[in-house]
Amino acid sequence: MRLRDHLDPTLGWRGSSDVEKVRTYTRQSFQFIVVAVAVASMAASAQAGDAISTAAALVCVVSALVVLHRIPALGGASSADVRAPLCVQIAAAAVLVVVGAAPNLLWVAILVTTPIAALVDLRWSLGAAVVAPVVAAASGSTALEITLLAFCIVAMATTVRLSMWLLRIVTELATTRDAAAALSVAEERLRFSRDLHDVVGRALSAIAVKSELAAALARRGDDRAAAQMDEVRVLARESMTDARELVRGYRSVDVAAELRGAQSLLSAAGIRTELTGTVADIPGAVAEQAAWVVREGVTNILRHSRATYCRIEFGDDRLRIVNDRPTSPERAGDGTGLAGLRERLAAVGGSLTVEAGADTFTLAVEFAPMTTSPTKGTS
Repeated sequence: MRLRDHLDPTLGWRGSSDVEKVRTYTRQSFQFIVVAVAVASMAASAQAGDAISTAAALVCVVSALVVLHRIPALGGASSADVRAPLCVQIAAAAVLVVVGAAPNLLWVAILVTTPIAALVDLRWSLGAAVVAPVVAAASGSTALEITLLAFCIVAMATTVRLSMWLLRIVTELATTRDAAAALSVAEERLRFSRDLHDVVGRALSAIAVKSELAAALARRGDDRAAAQMDEVRVLARESMTDARELVRGYRSVDVAAELRGAQSLLSAAGIRTELTGTVADIPGAVAEQAAWVVREGVTNILRHSRATYCRIEFGDDRLRIVNDRPTSPERAGDGTGLAGLRERLAAVGGSLTVEAGADTFTLAVEFAPMTTSPTKGTS
């Protein structure tokens, strides 16, 4: 198993987020370019019998790989200082150009421009594209070599800056999406707190006022104190009923209302929602349990996935919620809310199954026909 961990290149890729995949792809793309250029340079030096250039090219590529690994803007996995390996790379590149017998100018331009373009502003790279050909012309390079030198510097600098921009945009989009999902959950909590204040707060205020009045009347021996306490008892019972309804379903458990709320939350989180069937397909006897399924399923999507797509399917005796890109199949299949959901469904003869795959997560509910059939005609 340990050998497979080292030989399987997709093992770490499958467990990474989209942003991490883009970071890895960006970093490894430039590392591949550097290695390919260095191999070509070493092959040319070896063919010319130049051992010094071959060694210098090897040192240059190793230091370039270290520098790229330490540049977060290019997907680097480390934030260590880049100055030491960069100085080594520049020194090796100078040896490769000055001492080498093979024509290494173009290889050095690509090797050096790749990391430096990520560390300096683009205008400095473009300035180097002007200065380097002038120096090359003064040293006796041909017109073709001068043109290719300027082109290589401009092309690599532009590619590096565009890759940095793309990686930054992808990172910001992922952060924005997470913030939108968190905001949706916060808005739902705010709605609950507002409903709790509206339902219970008024009744508790009335109970406090009437209790004070009853206490004052009782101290004076007034018989009206008993009537006031009777009213307090009625208010307390009504408040308890309202609180139970609020906790069970935000005043009412309605599958249609839950579906509208789910679509709003998913849309705010940037998740495309597809609806198959209608809430009328759900029998009235299990409508409350279906509403809980919709609520818990959508909550799990927001908390345990990076979904871009969700499909909610209503049938005669079933309800399915499917989403893509679960964060972790094992973790998603062990949500704490699903245990309570199974208990609710068991009370009406229903069952809940979870199908967790690498790319999709399915929450499937089957309602017992003997439970739903008596009310099916009325729904």
